[in-house]
Formats: sequence, C-alpha cells, structure tokens
Amino acid sequence: MSELQLSPAEARVVAVLVEKSITTPQYYPMTVNGIMLAANQKTSRHPVMSLSEGDVGNALNSLEERKLVVRDSFSARAQKWRHQFQHQMMLKPETLAVLVALMLRGAQTQAELRAHAEALNGPTDLDGVQAALADLADRAQPLVTELARAPGQSAARWAHLLCGEPAADAVAPASPRSAAAAAPANDEIVALRERVAALEARMAGLEAQLGIGPSPGDAG
Repeated sequence: MSELQLSPAEARVVAVLVEKSITTPQYYPMTVNGIMLAANQKTSRHPVMSLSEGDVGNALNSLEERKLVVRDSFSARAQKWRHQFQHQMMLKPETLAVLVALMLRGAQTQAELRAHAEALNGPTDLDGVQAALADLADRAQPLVTELARAPGQSAARWAHLLCGEPAADAVAPASPRSAAAAAPANDEIVALRERVAALEARMAGLEAQLGIGPSPGDAG
C-alpha cells in the first residue's frame, strides 16, 4: 500500500483493536464505546489520551477508508469493528506485536519491548525483538526508528513512525519496574531467581514426602 501516515487517535484506535483481538478475543470485535475505553486506559498507554466517542468514530471512518478496519457484518446489535492492520501492512505476528507495543506504549528499549510484545504473541527473546525491529526499519517506508540515547539512559529506545517523527515526549516515564527491565542482564537475574525459588520449593516438597527434611538439631 502507499505510504501510511496516521493521526495519534487513528494509531491508538487501530492498535487497541489489534491488542484486544489477541488479549481478549471474547470481547472482539469491538464497539465504539469499548474502543474508547481501551484507548483511554490509564495503564499500559503512553501518552494517556482522552478520546471521545466522536474522536473514535472519526478515526474509525478514516481507517476504514484506508481498509485498515472494517465493520463487522455479524454484529446483531451495536455496530462493531475489527482490524485488517496485519493483512494490509503485511506483518508477521511477531513483527505486528512489536509495532503495536510501540504504538500503545511509546518508545521502549528492546528489553521492554520483549516483555510487552510477548503478551501480544510476540517474540519471547531479545533476538526475536531485534529481528522484528530490523524488519520494520528496513521497509521501503520505515515503520520504526532507533532514538539517540539520552544522558543517563542504560539502553537505546525505539519508536514507531506511523505518526511521523517521534516527539521529544515519546518515551514513557520509567517506573522502577521498567527501569529494571531496561537491561537484559537484570531480566536474566530475575528469571534465574524465580527458577531457583521454584526448584527449592519443589525440593522441599520432595523432602517432605520422603521424610528426609532437616532435623530440628540442624536449625541454627
């Protein structure tokens, strides 16, 4: 398709449709009101938006003209919508997940993208994230770009280009949790700790079954 440019509202609306089709398929396709509520969520969104039903309706109409969304013909009552974003943009599932994570949450490091895209059936490791970003960046119309690393940042961040060049505030404020996720080494440490804890719990259960746990005299 020809070069695509979306307004922030259009990008949020189509990204929400993709997200909910994966995470809550029982509530998909979606009504205008459902899309509005999901678009205006206070969590998992950057920037936080306050779209009205009219804003969402206008965005849907514009997206429909470009065949990125369609009205669901099987809706018995309220009009519902579904996306055609993956098909029209010719995206693999892993690449779609990475792009939508950027559209919903703003600029992110590769480690943050791994965590957020995995929930959208995206890559489960950093190699997969890197491959998806390379695919998106190497298109005739690049869909993502790597941002210059700001002072104090531990890793470079990536942003989508569907709304043009990213603004200075494209990066979501780092929370303690997301800051820890910025470095792959920290992710690996957390995973190892969880694995060790699970193994210790399993060993304790086996010892209890076999009656070979530590004797009272061993304590202290």
